[in-house]
This record gives sequence, structure tokens and C-alpha cells, in this order.
Amino acid sequence: MNTRRLHHQRKRMRQVYLKKMAFCFATLVFVLCFSILAGSRMADAHDDSQNTLNKYYKSIEVESGDTLWDIASEYAETDNQETIRSYVGEIMKINGMAADSIQAGEYLTVVYYAD
Repeated sequence: MNTRRLHHQRKRMRQVYLKKMAFCFATLVFVLCFSILAGSRMADAHDDSQNTLNKYYKSIEVESGDTLWDIASEYAETDNQETIRSYVGEIMKINGMAADSIQAGEYLTVVYYAD
């Protein structure tokens, strides 16, 4: 009778062990599939960033007759007036300016975009 109980306990332990192993295997497969999918999405996101322009800063000297709007028109990406207006605001913010008046001989930091 004792032998039968030991056999039943060992059989039960084997069943529990097999269930644990199956659960671990299923978890491993799930993690591998998830990491493959997430990795491919990261690679796609990285590929999209190659088409964007990088932001650079440049110091320029203001020449006689220059206005902030002329400088913004030269360095802004487009000729759109709204874009130039926001670019003037960005130049003022970068240089800590309260007004848009500039004088010859001053140095300004401007932003430009390139590959």
C-alpha cells in the first residue's frame, strides 16, 4: 500500500513538473516572438529617421542694413511668411532678445537644418 502511494506521489510530481516545463516553454516562445516583433518595429522607426534633417546652430555677425527678418528669410526652410515669423521668434528666444531690433557688429546664433 505504501508503494502505491509513493508511485502516485511520483506520478503527481512528474505531472506538476511537466506542467511547469510547458509553461516555461510557452513563456519563452511568447517572449521570443514579442522581441522579434518589437525589434522589427524599432528597425522600421530607425529607418524613417534617416530622411529627417538635423538641426544645427551657427553664429553670424550682423552686418550694416541687416534686419532680423532678412536673416530669418535667409535661414528659414521655406519662404512662407508664417514660417519666417516663427523663425524670427526662435532666433529671439535663442539669443535672449526682448525686441527684434539688431545692430551691426552684433553676433546672433541662428538655427539651420541640413542632412
